[in-house]
Amino acid sequence: MKKKDKLIDGIEKKNILVLGLGKSGLSVLEKISPLCKKIKAVDTNPDYVKSESLNRLEKQTDIELYLGRLDFSPEDLLKNTDIIIVSPGVPSGHELVKSAEKRKIPVISEIEFAWQLMSENQKRNTVAVTGTNGKTTLTSFLGLVFNNAGRKAVTCGNIGNPLIDTFNFKYRYHETDTYVEEDEIIRIIEISSFQLENIISFSPFCSIILNITEDHIDRHRSMINYAETKFNISRFQSEKDYLILNTDDGYTVKMIESSNFRSIKSKKIYFSLERNKNSDLFSKDEILFYDFGRKKGSINISERKLIGSHNISNLLAGLGALKIFEIEDRYIEESVKDFNPLPHRLEFVGEVNGIKCFNDSKATNPDATLKALENFPEGITLILGGLDKGMDFSSLMPVLRKKARNIILIGACRFRLSEMLDSDKDSFNSVIISNSFEEAVRKGIEVSEKGSYFILSPSCASMDMFRDYKDRGEKFRGILKEIKNQTQSGRKNV
Repeated sequence: MKKKDKLIDGIEKKNILVLGLGKSGLSVLEKISPLCKKIKAVDTNPDYVKSESLNRLEKQTDIELYLGRLDFSPEDLLKNTDIIIVSPGVPSGHELVKSAEKRKIPVISEIEFAWQLMSENQKRNTVAVTGTNGKTTLTSFLGLVFNNAGRKAVTCGNIGNPLIDTFNFKYRYHETDTYVEEDEIIRIIEISSFQLENIISFSPFCSIILNITEDHIDRHRSMINYAETKFNISRFQSEKDYLILNTDDGYTVKMIESSNFRSIKSKKIYFSLERNKNSDLFSKDEILFYDFGRKKGSINISERKLIGSHNISNLLAGLGALKIFEIEDRYIEESVKDFNPLPHRLEFVGEVNGIKCFNDSKATNPDATLKALENFPEGITLILGGLDKGMDFSSLMPVLRKKARNIILIGACRFRLSEMLDSDKDSFNSVIISNSFEEAVRKGIEVSEKGSYFILSPSCASMDMFRDYKDRGEKFRGILKEIKNQTQSGRKNV
């Protein structure tokens, strides 16, 4: 598929439908309402609750608003629509998306729409980060380094700050104008596979694919579809752009070896934990090395606060991007020392009854849990389970046999996980099915030995029991705090 002409050309004469009114959808509405001819805003979630910003927009602008179950046909809703902008949470199988495709109405993501608004200079100042795990950590780290080096940078995209919100718009323009004011900001864009489904020109100057492991199979239907969607990040790059890839990652290597890889035009930079014949970035004894183009040197990471080999891998990928932008080594080393692990990612919560507790609620797939457990000795107690995304958990078994003494199962996936563990139940002291999260946390403390580790690393999404992974992690902290306070109060009353 070739790059298409800008869909936004002549936007003042176009009718736009925004599908999905989460954060990115609302941002699109707010920013483009003065630009286009007419806007329809749709969210078919029957439980959707109007936000204050949507109420304000409805009063201030001429938006046609459709919420909840639709009582009329998609064809009626799509009448006179020129472009559909979809939020990441809207699947490609949605009835409005399918109907639009039949009618040859372009369907694009918020990321794509925002990209088309940007000037060529703004596009050159972009780094995009995707991968199954580690995206937010690396995006945040890159933002810290760029700003520490005196280069104004903003983190955006899937991290919670829509790309379109990083612009100051021009509402009066001529044909030669861009739609946004020019700036020299470096935009570091965290981008999910959902956002990469509907792009037709998105081509960051520097793209990073950290890893590709099993996740979101319920949406993408197969691992090969998922991997190909991740590689969309490089689909429209030119010979002037860069693509940074992980040669330790099995699915990434499969994609590199496929025939489609030859069509990617960008310059490739490869990273691996240990040096191999393809390594442009590699590590040894707490030192990161880079050697590509005319760039060669090393970075000491011995004072880092990020633990785990997976975070060394993330730092290697980031190092490649930073050297492309000519960031000096000293700023990178200083930032490595300063950067703190993000909440809910192997976050040390504290000790309760002599048991060290870690919140890894962001581990929403098996590979993330595997990476987490690599950092702990044998004898742990683990909370596992949650929303079933159709993933294969069998890869967990070898490390669970080796590391876990007790496993507490929660959520919609708990019975499927129990069946898997039942075939090897003699490897564990206990496998406990819990009907509530509080029960799981309290039982975890009860069965853990003093001096051991208690870890929430569920391998599953959270939406069967919680608002999101953050809510799950915060409740874990809160319940542990209650247990600790109750224990201390009991001691005082003795």
